Amino acid sequence: MSNKYILKPSIATHLKAQLLWVFVICCLSVSSVVAQSTPITVSTTTARRGTFVSTKDYTGHLQPNAEVKIFANVAGKVISLDAKVGQSVAKGDVLAQSDPKEATLAVIRAESALSSAQSQLTTTEASAQARVESQLANAQETLMAAQAKLVETKSLAEMRIRNQLTQAETTYQSAIASIELSKTNAQQALERAKTELDKNKLDFDRTKALHEKQHVSDSNLEAAEQRFKVSQTRYEEAVVTAEQFKEGATHPSVEKAKAELAVAQKIVESRGWEREIASAESDVNQAQANLSTAQKLVKAKSWEREIEIAKAAVKQATEQLKLVQEQLSDATLKSPIDGVIATQHLSVGDYAQLVSATTAKPVFTVVAVDVLKAEWNMPAGDASRINNGDLVLISTDSSIRNIVGTVAFISPTVNRDNNTVLVHATVPNSKNSLKPGTAMTASVKTGERKNVQLLPLRSVLNIQNGSGTIFIVEGNLARTKQINVGGVHSGEIEVASQLTRGTQVIVDNQHRLQDGTQVSIAQD
Repeated sequence: MSNKYILKPSIATHLKAQLLWVFVICCLSVSSVVAQSTPITVSTTTARRGTFVSTKDYTGHLQPNAEVKIFANVAGKVISLDAKVGQSVAKGDVLAQSDPKEATLAVIRAESALSSAQSQLTTTEASAQARVESQLANAQETLMAAQAKLVETKSLAEMRIRNQLTQAETTYQSAIASIELSKTNAQQALERAKTELDKNKLDFDRTKALHEKQHVSDSNLEAAEQRFKVSQTRYEEAVVTAEQFKEGATHPSVEKAKAELAVAQKIVESRGWEREIASAESDVNQAQANLSTAQKLVKAKSWEREIEIAKAAVKQATEQLKLVQEQLSDATLKSPIDGVIATQHLSVGDYAQLVSATTAKPVFTVVAVDVLKAEWNMPAGDASRINNGDLVLISTDSSIRNIVGTVAFISPTVNRDNNTVLVHATVPNSKNSLKPGTAMTASVKTGERKNVQLLPLRSVLNIQNGSGTIFIVEGNLARTKQINVGGVHSGEIEVASQLTRGTQVIVDNQHRLQDGTQVSIAQD
């Protein structure tokens, strides 16, 4: 009895508890039904087919696309500077001026050379043909004269040479006869001088004896002595003259005539007229060759070649003048590019040297900033997948994003230390918003997959380990679905799992949804 009594309250309590839970569950069910009576409005999309581009980011720096050191083109003192550091310059702007004295003198010399060449051309055009034709006429006259001389030589050479021998023999005999006559005269003169000497000596001796006896005057003695001395001198001279004609003595006139005779004899013995004939024939042959050459020059109108040479000389002189005029112009330093003056190396009064000089300094350094060069290093394996001309996206730390650059250089060598390759890309900078030296990030396309399913990145939740969750619409209910995902690019994510065509994927309000939540699709 007591046990039953005890049990009844326990059963009642248990029943009361069960009734309480039923009430709570009913209340929750009613609350849920009430809550679900109003569907959640969502926006949806469908997976699209497209190309998925994979990228990698690399850090580097922006550099000037061009940096030009401007050296003097004409060595000389810097006499003016027309630009300063930081100044923007356009291609062709004047930057500085060097002393043009030497270049000016070179222009004057070149102008003089051109004038001379033009004068020579005028003369050549006026007279070259007449001169060549005159050479032909002269060659014809020379040939006729040579032929006439040959005829004359054949007819008269032997006779003339034999006459020369006869004349040489006559001259030689005449010389001998003359010497004999001179010898006779010299002997006779010696005898007369001897007689006169003897006579004057006797007279002097007699006068001297009489003078000693004072029978004659001093003057008579002096006169006798003078006559004796004169006759003595004449006798000595006669002796010398006679000595010249002793037997065996040689005489120049005879020796000369004898030598000429020997030459004439040898010419006759060697038939010297044949050499003269051969020489005359050679002259004819040479004259014929000269005539042939002159005829060829006339036929070929060689004066035209001379005129062409003169014209070429004028052209060369003109080019030389242009060159030195350019050098004179080069005394004015101009910017070869659009850019900004980065550095000034020389001042007014400094001596500007040519770039070929070992100690030469530039006058200015100009950098081009309208187009910059992005530089970065990337692993050799990644570099093998890009090519010159590929597009890259350049971003900087200063909120400048996604400027399109173009790959312009891929180093052919690999850095051994880190197995990377240096890459350059040109980057437009028309508004000068980018500064050389700025750190940048290059987003480089490393591959692409075509015809893949793509969803907006915001439609996929809980992405982890290659999978994620999406909400799709089935009827009027939201349903969760697990999918496999690939990479992310430009706000889209690749869906590796196949979705049924037309599947509506919820893209917003996912935080209010759970599997089975009633939804309504927002109307655009």
